[in-house]
Amino acid sequence: MAASIMGKVSTIERMFYHGKPMPRSEYFEIVAKSALNRVQHMGFNWSLNPYQGCFHSCVYCFARAHAKLADRDPRVGFSARIGVKVNLPEVLRHELSSRSWKRDTVAFGTATDPYQPIEGTYRLTRRCLEAFRDFRTPIGLITKGTMVLRDIDVLVDLSRRAKTTVCFSVPTVDEAVWAKTEPGTPPPRKRLRVLRALVDAGIEAGVGMAPVLPGLSDSPKQLEATVAAAAEAGACFVWANIVYLKPGTKEHFMEFLGREYPHLLPRYRELFPGVYAPPAAKAPVTAAVAELKRRHGVADRRSWRAEPPPEPLQLDLAV
Repeated sequence: MAASIMGKVSTIERMFYHGKPMPRSEYFEIVAKSALNRVQHMGFNWSLNPYQGCFHSCVYCFARAHAKLADRDPRVGFSARIGVKVNLPEVLRHELSSRSWKRDTVAFGTATDPYQPIEGTYRLTRRCLEAFRDFRTPIGLITKGTMVLRDIDVLVDLSRRAKTTVCFSVPTVDEAVWAKTEPGTPPPRKRLRVLRALVDAGIEAGVGMAPVLPGLSDSPKQLEATVAAAAEAGACFVWANIVYLKPGTKEHFMEFLGREYPHLLPRYRELFPGVYAPPAAKAPVTAAVAELKRRHGVADRRSWRAEPPPEPLQLDLAV
């Protein structure tokens, strides 16, 4: 996305997570020249990301590779220098009002979490959801954040007008693994409690068990605990995939393994001579999760299904 930097907003001391202080985060306001990003070969055609970089600091985050390609720091800087696209909702409304817009599904939060803490200040995600609602545009939103509960009213309205899916990234409910691999995120079971609230409100919400980490979160016991917790929370769907390591992500993740799990380094070097692990490493995980979904009865159990309003909405297309 073409954009220009306005300047530094503030330097905020990070909170303590899991007994350890997180580095400081600098936030920069960015003036975006476009909002919707054209995407190829990803299963969706458009994406939207209100922020650049992410407070959550997940050690395996695939978006670190995007940062490297854009000549930004994919390591500490990815979560320590965060861009805030302050005009994104207004730019989005302008793009959605175009005669050429076909109301394609937009993947919301593909390269940064739309509900990282700074969203509480800027409310960019909420204002973008309001734009999607007003222009009847379907979305698929993915997050590790529990702040999505704040926007349940907008999501309900949007789900009445267009297909709306919220996917909670919950790679594992193993708290020891979570604490080391996702240091800035809410606990997995808190995410699942918010998922329950969304499903009860009629919103299609489910779980993405991604990435599963070989040797860390892929044991039969760990996989079953996560699927069972998702089913108990009323998840409408569950899917799983193992980690992949593009340049930028790979270096950061391997450094993490060297510090925290050095015994796993030989295994990961063997599994990942390139970006992706061989199919023989992925297939047992996806097969196990498929069987666990069947066993635990994962299905769409919303208390009601969103239906379009009886009368067409009269939209003000002025921006």
